[in-house]
Amino acid sequence: MNWADVINETLRYIERNILTVQDLKEVAMEVHVSAGYLQNSFQMITGYTIGEYIRSRRLYLAAMDLIEKNEKIIDVAARYGYETPESFSKAFSRFHNATPNEIKKKNKPAKAFLPLKLTFTVKGADTVDVEIVKTPKFQLLGVADVFTNDNSFQKIPGFVYDFINKHGEKLNANVFYGASVGDCDTILNVDGKPWCKDYEGITFGERFLFLTGVLYDGGKVPEGMTVIEIPETLWAKFKCKDNSIEATQEMRRYIFREWLFDAEEYDLVDEYNVECYGVPNENGVGLHNEIWIPVRRSK
Repeated sequence: MNWADVINETLRYIERNILTVQDLKEVAMEVHVSAGYLQNSFQMITGYTIGEYIRSRRLYLAAMDLIEKNEKIIDVAARYGYETPESFSKAFSRFHNATPNEIKKKNKPAKAFLPLKLTFTVKGADTVDVEIVKTPKFQLLGVADVFTNDNSFQKIPGFVYDFINKHGEKLNANVFYGASVGDCDTILNVDGKPWCKDYEGITFGERFLFLTGVLYDGGKVPEGMTVIEIPETLWAKFKCKDNSIEATQEMRRYIFREWLFDAEEYDLVDEYNVECYGVPNENGVGLHNEIWIPVRRSK
């Protein structure tokens, strides 16, 4: 899989279908990749979610129609997918800092938002410590919540440290885990059913489940905690330089900005990944964090 081609084909597909494209899942199906990983990579590279990019392009084109074609606002609103002139005006004004009528009369300038065209220069992964390892299934015991791509970098570290401070000593654990899970049937709950089905609106591209906890080997489940099962998987395991938040987040940026575009031998699979916190270094000095991405060999 050439992820540079995937991102550029995503942009081309959106532009060709700007009036009709519905959502992230439609785009992901068209370019034949997981919706969650497409969203993560697209957002890491462009700074926009796919939904934000589509909305911004439509609002820019709507302004051009008002300026150049002198069309009725109600007609332009309908063309770009808004059910009422009021909802269109609200979104339009927020984006352009001007009402549709002000733009139409040319009393204020429209905000430009031209189509993105990306050129990728990818450096090799030889300086990044990554292993491809098959790991048997395992279970995690911990606390879970729902996060969005917009707030995950800010909120998840505190969520993890809060768990460690409250429960680490009594659980007698040194290494902790974080599992991000989207719309998939492979991560199971304690009843052996897909965990994501316990929640509504989990897509990985927008809202995803995150559990932080420890390895579970049986016994009573403490109140307020849950158990999930991670299947036997071939992982790309990335070793961060240390166990800091900054190192982990920088590694995640690297994975979705660069490694995906260089790893043509492997494809990403399903909508989940795992982080490990406080893993001892092989030399016995210091700790590091790891990010595990499920992969399979490309055909």
